[in-house]
Amino acid sequence: MSFIPDRTVLSNIAPWLASLTFLSVSIQLVQAEEVALQEEALWAFKPLSNPNRPEVETEEWVRNPIDAFILSKLEKSGLEPTSEADRQTLIRRASFDLIGLPPTPDEVADFVNDPRSDAYERLIDRLLDSPRYGERYARHWLDLVRYADSDGYKADQLRPNAWRYRDYVIESFNEDKPYSRFVEEQIAGDELYPDSDAAKMATGYLRLWPYEDNQPDMGRHWEAILNDMTDVTGDVFLGLSMKCARCHDHKFDPISQKDYYKLQSFFAALSPWEEVYLGGEDAEKAYQKQLSRWEEATVELRAEIEFIESASLKIGWDAAFAKLPPYVQDIVLKNERTPYEEQLARFAEKMIGWRSNKDLQKNIAKEDLEEWKALTSQLAEYDKIRPMERERVASVRDVGKRAPKVFVESKGKKAEVDPGYLAILGLEDPEIEPVPENPNTTGRRAALADWLTEGSNQLTTRVMANRLWQWHFGQGIVASSNDFGYLGDRPSHPELLDWLAVRFVEEGWSLKAMHRLIMTSSTYRQGSVNHNKLAERVDADTRLLWRMPVRRMDAEQLRDSMLFVGGDMDLAMGGPGVSEEDSSRRSIYVLNKRNKLRTMMNKFDTPDLHNSCHMRDVTTTALQALSLMNGEWSLTRAESFAERLLKIESDGVEKRIVAAYEIALGRTPEVEEIQLAQSFIEEPSSPDSWVDLCHVLLNTNEFIYIN
Repeated sequence: MSFIPDRTVLSNIAPWLASLTFLSVSIQLVQAEEVALQEEALWAFKPLSNPNRPEVETEEWVRNPIDAFILSKLEKSGLEPTSEADRQTLIRRASFDLIGLPPTPDEVADFVNDPRSDAYERLIDRLLDSPRYGERYARHWLDLVRYADSDGYKADQLRPNAWRYRDYVIESFNEDKPYSRFVEEQIAGDELYPDSDAAKMATGYLRLWPYEDNQPDMGRHWEAILNDMTDVTGDVFLGLSMKCARCHDHKFDPISQKDYYKLQSFFAALSPWEEVYLGGEDAEKAYQKQLSRWEEATVELRAEIEFIESASLKIGWDAAFAKLPPYVQDIVLKNERTPYEEQLARFAEKMIGWRSNKDLQKNIAKEDLEEWKALTSQLAEYDKIRPMERERVASVRDVGKRAPKVFVESKGKKAEVDPGYLAILGLEDPEIEPVPENPNTTGRRAALADWLTEGSNQLTTRVMANRLWQWHFGQGIVASSNDFGYLGDRPSHPELLDWLAVRFVEEGWSLKAMHRLIMTSSTYRQGSVNHNKLAERVDADTRLLWRMPVRRMDAEQLRDSMLFVGGDMDLAMGGPGVSEEDSSRRSIYVLNKRNKLRTMMNKFDTPDLHNSCHMRDVTTTALQALSLMNGEWSLTRAESFAERLLKIESDGVEKRIVAAYEIALGRTPEVEEIQLAQSFIEEPSSPDSWVDLCHVLLNTNEFIYIN
């Protein structure tokens, strides 16, 4: 007998059945949406396209294809671009953008009055040819690679030769070194170009990791360094946040734990190397010749000194050695070592040697101390024939032709991993071969450099094209420029990004060619003021670039500009880092101590020097205002600025007021501004009044912000 529900029962369950149907359909839609999102998240791993220039309605606005890509999206959104900025705004914007300094009044006047049709293009070329360009763009790169002049951790010891890497970056940008070569030199300069001084300095990139000189557990410390190197390389060159895959497969991106250690395997054989000298073979021969002369003249003195010092050095060595874990002690005492043991032994010996020399005088026996001082004083008399210390860099080399094994550990099981690429790219892992230029290395990093600089590499090319865009507009086409993964931002103009990446390779990886292309577009030349309510509602963050975004100066631009307008700036280039407070040199040369909070600059969002910084924070705090209004450094800059104005010969105050506006703000003041400034200057002959006026100008938004 079958059960047939009556109409009342059916009417009661019908809504419930309808709800189930609706829920089932909803689940299917959510699943489909998740699949679509996952597909969209894989955009960065897809091969580069070479999109055609889109068609637009307002063709006359298009100066180059960049404008067509931008305008196409604006037109689809019902928006229009902003009219071109005036020439005073353009030269100030371009100057800060390319050289990080304001234009002089003469430069502004020359550009504003230049009748030639290519005046703007000539301006861009002049700025790109300036040595100040390299100083400005090196700062962007140094943020990415977490450059510092010190080790970090508690001791935060200075690194005497770290600055040579900074100078290498500056020079590379100034000479417009192809980005492909720039990458090769940093990843594998010692393997590919062993005789090149530039390559020796470039491999300083592989020495920028934080280092703890009193960490005796060498295996643990070396593991942390390799992890840091892998993480930063993923951030900087691939635009991928790799560190999540260190312990497990990435939760969001198609990066497995095995992928992480395949990338790390490229670096597995390297070791810090201090004995890397610049100058080439001729310099080495000259040094050795002069050294032999000094050694012959001081052989007896040095023998006496070394005899006294030997006991002290042994005390220091034994004390430092005793602090090492037993497994490291065993490795140090071994005669034959595996490649991994050789890495740890070199690491340990570096620490032991540093500590022994640090405590040298303290450990000399009291009865020998006076004799030692007398002998070292006598030895110093021969300094006139002693050769100057050779220029040296902190670099790396492989420990030999064989690399330590790299393992990936998962669920208690270990598996050996060879160098290779992300599995999702579908590439065959490289066959590592010795490098003819340097047969004593593994060739692993050379293989990595070769892959990174292939023009078809969709990650390297897109990442750098995006960074260039960010450095000009304040935000990349992909806003999260170190993370092209699922948790990162989607590109606002994906076709434009691919078009730029392809052009970058076609232009021979020339950064300057890309600067010209971007900066000569109508998009870049737009004004920053546009009270378009629709645009503000549709695109409040200006991602579609319907106007030029306004940006605040970063810390270095602000400090440099205040020095520049005051006439205090020392434009000497290169050399060891200097004090922020006591030096007038450009901020790129200020000593970067990892654990030292910088004074004025730190208040304006300088980066954490332990991690790759793809974009500076822009905060607004009371400390910033107080620093500019009441800080001793900013007051001193106002005094210098006033002294500069008072040197201008003038019977009245107007000429000096006009000069003050032209120097600080890059424009001539309005009549009302002149009148207001005149009423502010109570005593024209009093330096204090002029200091106050200059101080006011240095605190204005117009000085601190770039339109």
